[in-house]
Amino acid sequence: NRVEVKEANIGSIVAISGITDISIGDTICSPENPVAIPFQKISEPTIAMQFIVNDSPFAGQEGKYVTSRHLRDRLFRELNTDVSLRVEESEENTDSFKVSGRGELHLSVLIENMRREGYEFAVSKAEVLYKKDENGKLLEPIETAYIDVPDEFTGTVIDKLSNRKAQMINM
Repeated sequence: NRVEVKEANIGSIVAISGITDISIGDTICSPENPVAIPFQKISEPTIAMQFIVNDSPFAGQEGKYVTSRHLRDRLFRELNTDVSLRVEESEENTDSFKVSGRGELHLSVLIENMRREGYEFAVSKAEVLYKKDENGKLLEPIETAYIDVPDEFTGTVIDKLSNRKAQMINM
């Protein structure tokens, strides 16, 4: 439950009202000691998908929010609370938005929440976001997985992870 308080300490999770230009990561402090806490760098998105207005023959039968304006407003509203999400408007197609996130689970949670809220739209296949280092070498996003299994299953787990990586490369 939300409880009104007069004071919060470092690490407290709070909701602020009455300040329009405040965002996640901002420091609120006493005027007597105006020292900001250093902002923690947030990991960059690793995959992107196109969120597209549904233009199939069955459009408008599943949701109540179906226009590009509805889709745009909802996606940009999500940026207020999800600091690792990126949304870009398409220059050539006003019915499409490039949404980048931290992985398939991150974007699938957003998609499911929007579906439950009554939004109807289509999404593209996820694409990996590659970066280049200072030498121009192509870098792919990686995740570290710690898997604790009995020795007899180690080979099977490594094989499954290798197959998944091969599938991602061939996308």
